[in-house]
Amino acid sequence: MKSEEILRRTSRSFYLTLRLLPRAMRGDASLGYLLARATDTIADTSGRAPAQRAEILRTAVSSLGSPVLPGYDVAAWSAAQRDPAERDLLASLPSLWRRMADRPAPARARLIAVLGSILEGQIFDLERFCPGAAPLTDEELERYTFLVAGSVGEFWTDLGAAEMPWFSAKPADVMRGHARRYGQALQLVNILRDRRLDEAIGRAYVRSDDVARWAARAREWLGESGAYCESLRSGRLRYATLLPALLGWRTLSIDASSTPGELTPAKVSRAEVRRWMRRALPVWWSRAAVARLVREASA
Repeated sequence: MKSEEILRRTSRSFYLTLRLLPRAMRGDASLGYLLARATDTIADTSGRAPAQRAEILRTAVSSLGSPVLPGYDVAAWSAAQRDPAERDLLASLPSLWRRMADRPAPARARLIAVLGSILEGQIFDLERFCPGAAPLTDEELERYTFLVAGSVGEFWTDLGAAEMPWFSAKPADVMRGHARRYGQALQLVNILRDRRLDEAIGRAYVRSDDVARWAARAREWLGESGAYCESLRSGRLRYATLLPALLGWRTLSIDASSTPGELTPAKVSRAEVRRWMRRALPVWWSRAAVARLVREASA
């Protein structure tokens, strides 16, 4: 099965963002996503013991840059998945691993760096939440959101700066700072949205009496999206990059008004997603439109 089809079936809403990216960024961004999604699927394979999952992820860390992932049993890991799309994803992991190794040195180094951070976060997640584990400390949560998402913002920025010389109006190091916090914000939104379901399976990322404080932090970090997107010179890239922030603010608002104890995560409806897609169109032509949309979504 082609990677494009696997990407469509496994990435859900993020598939839209990837398709909107300028062609120069799309290939490595998609490859990085599929690799991270595959290792995340391994980390979440409940039919295997946490120690076994952590072991193959540690093998992946030590094999970054190699064309082969030693000890990875394609048939066994694929068969352990209930979702057909995830079965196909794990069946494709060896070919994705080879593709990473075959990329030119600068691209390969970027992929290794981001996947190494994500793997570290996935291993931490597996090993930190033993039965009866306490919620994460502030330091652990900030570190975790960086490893699995802030690093992605940095990767995104490094990729854009390398492939598009006219990428941004700000220096790369400033853009990396914005992108790191923006990525962390999106992960924090996911954590807050899913917190009740996670707590039900023994994963308390945030204490219940600390939700409001972390929701305020998520809003603060989401604010970095405006500074980041206003500096992007590509209208197509501004549009693709801003949409997740707009939906992130809406998710936080829906979650804040949800019934206490409700297990179903807050979700922006498809109709509302389409509305925000239409409302965001002006940023394709105007950097000034970014600030207006940020004000509307964050109100």
